[in-house]
Amino acid sequence: MAKEKSKEKMQWIISAGESLANAVRRSANEINVLAIDSVELHRNDSALYDEVIAHRVGLIPLKEKRNLVESEGCSCEGKGCSKCEIHVSLKVKGPCTVYSGDLKGDVEVIEEKMPLVILEKDQELQLIGFARLGKAIKHAKYSPGLVYYRNVSEIKIKNAAEAQEIIDNLDKNLLSAPKAKVKNGDVYECDLDAEKIETLAKSKEIIEIKPSEKIVFVIESWGQLTPEEIFNEAVKALNKNLKEVLKIAKK
Repeated sequence: MAKEKSKEKMQWIISAGESLANAVRRSANEINVLAIDSVELHRNDSALYDEVIAHRVGLIPLKEKRNLVESEGCSCEGKGCSKCEIHVSLKVKGPCTVYSGDLKGDVEVIEEKMPLVILEKDQELQLIGFARLGKAIKHAKYSPGLVYYRNVSEIKIKNAAEAQEIIDNLDKNLLSAPKAKVKNGDVYECDLDAEKIETLAKSKEIIEIKPSEKIVFVIESWGQLTPEEIFNEAVKALNKNLKEVLKIAKK
């Protein structure tokens, strides 16, 4: 059941074990994503070290405009060619703030207003970046987004008179809203974590909270892929790994 769906974020309520949810979460790190892998700095008059500039440039979310192959499986054997690598450039002179959108090349910059560095008068920044496909299991800059989960909270009412206000505040987050006034012994499920619910309760004597068998599964995309695409690609990666395990097990 989808609780929230947008271009950047999706949230589901699923009935699955934590081991499966965690396997899908970890498999999202095996999705190919484009990022700047190395940088040649030709001029850097800014206050930041070359390594800091390179690090910031590498974290800019990018989307390829042409289909690339992984450098490891390319005919160039990872040396870098037009099949597995895209060159981008940046040339800016101050005074100004240098943004991610100042990158030029055959790529789509997802967020063009990410600040990289401030240049004072007559300061310059010139660089060439080499963008390649990669996976987050090798470096976090290749992560497609945030993938996480938590248990659905089960709320048991112990003091109906005082719990009414808490349930009213949680109304939009309850998976089964009360039909009438709450009663002692009533049980509700909420998609918020236990700590957030407890902050609304004055005392643990009012309600009792424990995790249910359902899970809230959340994907927040950086923009290269939609949340649905991240989920589908993560499942494909998980299936591929399971097939490899089966092959090894049969030997």
